[in-house]
Amino acid sequence: MNLVKKISRLFIAIVSIFVLFACSESIEEQAATVLQSAREAYEIGDFQGAKMLLDSLKVKYPKAFEARREALKLTREVELAEQQRSVEYFDSMLVAKRGELENVLKVGGFTFEKDEKYQEVGNFMIASQAPMKNIGNSYLRGQVDEKGVLTLTSIYRGRPISHNRVKVSAEGSSAESTNPFNIYTSKHLGVTTERVDFRFGKDEGIIGFIVLNNSKTIKVELSGKSTYSYTMRKDDVKAISSLYNLSMLLRSIDELEASRDEAMRHIEFVKRNKRRSESTDSIAK
Repeated sequence: MNLVKKISRLFIAIVSIFVLFACSESIEEQAATVLQSAREAYEIGDFQGAKMLLDSLKVKYPKAFEARREALKLTREVELAEQQRSVEYFDSMLVAKRGELENVLKVGGFTFEKDEKYQEVGNFMIASQAPMKNIGNSYLRGQVDEKGVLTLTSIYRGRPISHNRVKVSAEGSSAESTNPFNIYTSKHLGVTTERVDFRFGKDEGIIGFIVLNNSKTIKVELSGKSTYSYTMRKDDVKAISSLYNLSMLLRSIDELEASRDEAMRHIEFVKRNKRRSESTDSIAK
């Protein structure tokens, strides 16, 4: 009886081993099928589909070791091809945007100022808003640096009002900023000049208001210890709108360049991992 039990147990153990082996072989085959589908997706340029299949292989077949090794190699190839395609896209977009920028700078009436000794980044302005053409004027002046950062400067000349707030209004609607990042005051021949700088994105909407209402009459009210109001000149409204558009274009170029650089760094990272893996595999052999 004991012998029969031992034989039965041995038989069950052998059957279990064969079943386990058969299941393992089936899992490896199933994983290989998924791997082939991922490879086909990669070859036709469906990188997202390839990655989804490779991810599912890792989750569903954790013990399909050979397929997982091949999947890891294919994952690197997919990532490399995906980033290379991204670089090609960014390059084509940059060519188009830089061509657009060149055309805008030709016809937009911009001037460029940069002191090579003291400035790393230069600034674009509109010629009609140059200080020498506006001696004695109180007005809103814009400038955009090479990275696309747009600054609006409220320039006031007259008796001191210590203004630190600017309100713009048109046809019953308005925007007001109380968030300057720089205030500068000077005095010459009894006339006080106050300069208050606001940066786009932190200006509480006054620049956007001017751009959106550029066809309307816009009133400006400066306030501090006292107030002063005037109506914006059409040329200044047009200048700020042009500088806003230039800012958006320069910012898009800067963002494209940053995205391209990130893609190139990713490519180098994947290549290093690939070389390291190939070196390890050759040593193992």
